[in-house]
Amino acid sequence: MLSRSLTVLSSILLIIALAVPAIAEGEVSRLLKLTLPETLTLCGEEVPLNREDVRERLELEMLVVMGNPVQTTLWLKRMPRFFPMVEAYIEKEGLPSDLKYVAVVESNLRADALSRAGASGPWQFMRQTGRMMGLNQGRGEDQRRDWELSTSAALEYLESLYDDFSSWTLALAAYNAGRGTIMGALKSQSESDYYGLKLSNETERYIFRIMAVKLLAEEPERYGIELEGAICYEPLDIIPIELEVERRAMPVAAIADAAGISYRYMTELNPWMTGSDLPKGVYKLMLPASGVEPFAARLDAWEGANPEPEFITHKVQKGDNLYKIARKYAVNLSSLMATNGLKKKSVIHPGQKLLVPASN
Repeated sequence: MLSRSLTVLSSILLIIALAVPAIAEGEVSRLLKLTLPETLTLCGEEVPLNREDVRERLELEMLVVMGNPVQTTLWLKRMPRFFPMVEAYIEKEGLPSDLKYVAVVESNLRADALSRAGASGPWQFMRQTGRMMGLNQGRGEDQRRDWELSTSAALEYLESLYDDFSSWTLALAAYNAGRGTIMGALKSQSESDYYGLKLSNETERYIFRIMAVKLLAEEPERYGIELEGAICYEPLDIIPIELEVERRAMPVAAIADAAGISYRYMTELNPWMTGSDLPKGVYKLMLPASGVEPFAARLDAWEGANPEPEFITHKVQKGDNLYKIARKYAVNLSSLMATNGLKKKSVIHPGQKLLVPASN
């Protein structure tokens, strides 16, 4: 029995040893010698590094970032791919260049990032805020995950927050915690700037995390990062086209096939695609430059080989009603009822299948 217990204990210790990364020799000594610059600005505003608490809060985020070399490496590898587009939007709007670091902290520069609270996309918009900023979130698409649309929306939102607070640090804090939260804190605590506010741990660290990313990105050599010879991700050679889905839902698989790429790569180039098909509508599609020319012809060939069905089968979901289903498929309510032998007062149930006329 004792032997078995020792075996189990040995296994547990082995698992722990494998799971916890060893601290490289001299790593603690190196981090203990970390130095911050004498001066620092964020979005053109001076950071009060002469205050001991401010320096320590920034040091904390620097140590956390430098203690996670894999994530930091991915940031530096992704920046050349996504920053040129973000910087172009920032320059167009005449906003501070440092705002690009917000996307790093928010999503690690991943369009498919999704928080536990439901925030999505590279700028981590909540559903309601995304809708307020004009980002569609419907069947088959979530524009919070579109790099260009969400970047434009995020910058517009940040600028509106700056107009409210006349301070970029307070605007960024409000981006994280909410406009009302920061306004309430300023009033109740009789403070006038971000650095003197007592906020949630997340929001207190948020701006300093952005500063840490800026320092590593702009002064990598100062912190022992050698970028010469680094293999980073280059901007993708892609071209935007307009895709109009006119008659019926278009399968993403058919779109990918017409572009000559895999399904997965299609959704990687167009992370706003969240379903297996696109309903009627007009979409901006990103395609590899090499696949644009034959795309239209291939899609036309698919349309010819797959004529529109006379009826579409709809599986009733919780909360559905006849009016809602008719509106979803853009058919007359009377046609929907006649096809299924129903009346306005007919009760439909989740799981029930209805035939929907493909066209009126």
